Amino acid sequence: MAKKSETSAPRWHEEWAGRVCTPEAMVRFVNAVGVCTTRPLAGFAGFPCQSEALGPVPPGASDPWFWKDDLHVEKRIYYTRVFKGEPGFLSLEMLPAFIATNGMVVDELLYCGAMTPEAQQIYAAIEAQGPIPIRDLKRMLTPDAARSVDRELHALERRFIITKTAISGRTRHTYGYVWDLVERWMPEMLAAADRMGHTKARARIRKHLAAYGIGADSPFYGRVLGWQE
Repeated sequence: MAKKSETSAPRWHEEWAGRVCTPEAMVRFVNAVGVCTTRPLAGFAGFPCQSEALGPVPPGASDPWFWKDDLHVEKRIYYTRVFKGEPGFLSLEMLPAFIATNGMVVDELLYCGAMTPEAQQIYAAIEAQGPIPIRDLKRMLTPDAARSVDRELHALERRFIITKTAISGRTRHTYGYVWDLVERWMPEMLAAADRMGHTKARARIRKHLAAYGIGADSPFYGRVLGWQE
């Protein structure tokens, strides 16, 4: 049988036939597809994408730009950069599987020498003072750590170590995030990931993404998720 191309028409339309025009529709969309990025992933046309699902926003509805923050903070869907750093979302049903496969703990990173001094400093500040607004966090850091704070936050976020838990300064035009540890904010998801285990979690993700034309031997897992076989 011929191998199906990963650049064929998106199969996720079979799970979602409507348009995403409101925050409620965004939650239904993510729950229906399980995983998605905000923009198309180059080379993986079958992967669900928010921008391709968006429709006209009705008068009075909030700006879609804020959905990624508000819906995450409300714990209705989970915002992530696990997809090679690209912004995206996971349904709460799929979240434990991704934590089990891509999540790490700080002790592991330190043991492997995979945590920069700046990341260690940022993590220590969030662990001690979180939840903490980004402006307060930056004031606690050395100049080098403050300059690299966005990059290091994204790296810790991709490993499901920290996450944004609130918004600060929305009405004062100083929009920023409040950061905390995932284990403190959503401990039930880490517990579910522990119960699932690494092997079962990988199998679940592969089975889920196979429906979107991403086969078990796809380069997606190495190139996008960074899995080492």
